[in-house]
Amino acid sequence: MKMVQVLNGSMKASPEGGGAPQTVILNTSKQLANMGHDVIILERCYLADDPPVDYVDKVKVVRLNPRSRQAGKLLRRLQFVNFISSEIQLMLYAISVTRYLRKNKGSIDVLHIHLTSIGLIISILNRKLRSKMFYTCHLSQWAFAESGLRFSGKIHLLLDAYLMRRVRKVIALSDAAKESFISFGGVKRYNIVVLPNGVDTNFFNPNAPSKEITNRYNLEGKSTVLFVGRLAKIKGVDYLLKSADIIVNKLRYKNTIFILVGPHTFAGVDNPLGMNEILNYIEQHQLEKNIILTGSLPLEEVRVLYAACDIFALPSLAEGDPLVTLEAMASGKPVIGTKVGGIPHHIRDGWNGFLIEPANEQQLADKIKYLIDNPEEGKSMGVNSRRYAEEEFDWKKVAERLLAVYQMD
Repeated sequence: MKMVQVLNGSMKASPEGGGAPQTVILNTSKQLANMGHDVIILERCYLADDPPVDYVDKVKVVRLNPRSRQAGKLLRRLQFVNFISSEIQLMLYAISVTRYLRKNKGSIDVLHIHLTSIGLIISILNRKLRSKMFYTCHLSQWAFAESGLRFSGKIHLLLDAYLMRRVRKVIALSDAAKESFISFGGVKRYNIVVLPNGVDTNFFNPNAPSKEITNRYNLEGKSTVLFVGRLAKIKGVDYLLKSADIIVNKLRYKNTIFILVGPHTFAGVDNPLGMNEILNYIEQHQLEKNIILTGSLPLEEVRVLYAACDIFALPSLAEGDPLVTLEAMASGKPVIGTKVGGIPHHIRDGWNGFLIEPANEQQLADKIKYLIDNPEEGKSMGVNSRRYAEEEFDWKKVAERLLAVYQMD
């Protein structure tokens, strides 16, 4: 089969890591190519010296829209038209994608899109290809579809649902997302398939060499709790900070370190926690020695931190299907997560970690305390996490399930 995956025009198909959609596209594409399929990733040409065609393993990467580079450069110099610039870039990219698809439509068996904006434009401009279109929704905002979203957020979801009703199959990352697509979006139940994300169990593993990073952050002999993600309210970071206060100051577990890995803001998607807000909380509660903010890190360092930590925590208020819990599982760690999105599919409560209610710092602190007090049980949960990741979430298994979706009538 000839399969075309479409990036959204703001991310590159890079093996060095990136956002969840990029990671999913690249890893499933590599596995499908290894099965003998012809897989092409379409992305925008960003730099003058970017080759029009490249390869990542056996996956062909085709870069489109080189003629928009100078226009985009001029527009970016005018700060007040940044938004207009990005929208123009998106439209030009979508037109280039459409040209490519029309030129090659006779040989394409699968057209897979992943984000609302580019997907809408492509579905409108390429009606004849809708029978070959598959759409994976990565939006965690669907958890707030019935309530808790601003008017603009609901409009975004309605546009997303409009797209879903016009493709061959919709791929939901969790059962909860599927139900929201049906109840709020009016998408037909039979047209939705639940397919969770995966993880590279070779790259993320318990044996990653962690001595250097343990020394760098002075983790030797400490109980270490790791968080990886955007420092945003939707990720429950404020509740993680409150749980740190409970652990360190109220319960007197002074030998506990909380490491928060991730960008400080991502305001284009969600409501960030300002650095001043985070730093003020740390100072007011005298947590300077117990909370480490690393900012964004290279993927190699993140994988080593997974191996070096004792506990992984993701107290999100909403999720799609987070890659970070799977990465922590593949690294052999007990995982504490909230009962939202795809997290309950990753965590078997009491077996490889704990499920807690969202927005509940006391429950989070209680489970962290339990794992600190019972390190052998935590190690046993980590072994279970690793086995579960290998058996259910390895990218090869995910790609096999995705192929089955492509072959559905």
